[in-house]
Amino acid sequence: MRQLGRWFATRGEHANAVRFGILLLGMAGTDDDSEILTTLGTFWAFSTEACEALLSSQADPCRALFELARQAEGWARVDAVRRLGGASDPGIRDWLIRESCTGDVLDSYFALTAAKVGGLADALSRESLDEETLDGAGRLLEALTDVDGPGPELASYDDAVCALKGYLRHATARGITLRRLWSLLSINRFLNDSRASAICREHHEWQRVRHRFTELIAGPASRDVVISGLADDEPNTLRLAAWAARLMNVPARPALLRRAESQPYDSTIWFLLIDGCPSKDISTVVEAAERLLPLQGLRTGPTTELGLGTKYEVDGILDIIVSRLDEHPGHGWPLIEAALNNRTSRNRRMALRALRGWPADFLPPGARQILLAAAAREPVPELRSEMTQEAGRL
Repeated sequence: MRQLGRWFATRGEHANAVRFGILLLGMAGTDDDSEILTTLGTFWAFSTEACEALLSSQADPCRALFELARQAEGWARVDAVRRLGGASDPGIRDWLIRESCTGDVLDSYFALTAAKVGGLADALSRESLDEETLDGAGRLLEALTDVDGPGPELASYDDAVCALKGYLRHATARGITLRRLWSLLSINRFLNDSRASAICREHHEWQRVRHRFTELIAGPASRDVVISGLADDEPNTLRLAAWAARLMNVPARPALLRRAESQPYDSTIWFLLIDGCPSKDISTVVEAAERLLPLQGLRTGPTTELGLGTKYEVDGILDIIVSRLDEHPGHGWPLIEAALNNRTSRNRRMALRALRGWPADFLPPGARQILLAAAAREPVPELRSEMTQEAGRL
C-alpha cells in the first residue's frame, strides 16, 4: 500500500490520482515519506490531504506540520497552522508568535490557533521582549482583530485582555514605529467596531483597554510617526503611512500627489488618492490623473478582455479612478472618454456607471454621440445594450 501510495503521489498525472496517493501514504506511510507529503502540501490543491496524511503517518506530526507551515503560503499555510493545536515544542510555539503571521489576508483564519498554542498572552506578559517577538505579536493581534476578514476572533480568546495590555505596555516602552502603529490602529478599529462582540463594548476591562488604545493613537507621538512616514521616499513606508493617515484623519493627499508625479503607475497611490476623496480635493486629483496617465494610449479600442494580469497595469489604474467618478459629477470627462474606448470591458462598464451617476447638465456637448459611437463598437452584447439605453436617456 505504501509503495502504491508513493507511486501515485509522485507519478500521478491528474490531481485526483495524486490525492489518492496521499491518502494511501496517510494510511501506510512512514517518516521517510514526510518530504513527499511536505512538498505536495505546499500546493493548495493538495494541502488538506497532505496535512491529514502527515498527522496520521508521522511519528512527530506536529514537527512535520511545522516544517510544512514554514514553507507554505496562502491556504496551504492556513491548513498547516490550523492543525498545530497539539504542539508543545517551545520552538514551534515561539514561531507561532514571531513568524506565523506574515500580513497576508488569510492570517486571520488561523490566528486563534496561533494565539492559544503559542501562548500569546504569556509571551506579552514577559518583562522584556525582542523586536521580532513584539512585531510578530502585533501582526497576530491584527489578524485576531481583522474586521474585514472571516470574523474577528479576539473575543473568543480567553486571555485577550491580558494580551492587549501586554502589547500596549511593550509598544509604549519600545517606542511607536510605523509598523507598530498599524497594529495599534487595527486593534483599535476592532475595539470600536459595531460588529465586535458585546463583551468588547460592555465589559469594564475591555472598556479600559479600548480607552488606552484610543488615547495612544490620538497622541502626538503617533501623529509624528505618520507625518514622518508620509515624507519618506521609500514606497512601502509611504503607502503604510498613507493607510494609517486615513484612519487617523491626517492629511496625506499632498504627499500622495508628490509620489504620483514621480511614480505615476503606482496603483496603490491612485487608490489612496481617489477613494473617499472629498469634493474639495477631487479636481486636483483628477487633473493629476489626466496629466500623468497616457490617456491616448489607453484609447485602444474595445475587446472582450476583462483586464486581468500585469499587462493591464495601467488600464487598472484607469479603472480605479473612473470607478469612483460617479460620485463626482463634472470631474474627469477625459478619463471617462478614455475608459469608453479602452480595451478592457471592466473600464467601459465603469465609464458607463460614471455617466449614469452624472445629471445630464454636467455632461459636455456631444456626450450622447460619443456614447452611441462606443455602443456601435462594443463587442459585449449586454454592455452594448446598456450603452444604447443610457444614450437614449441623454
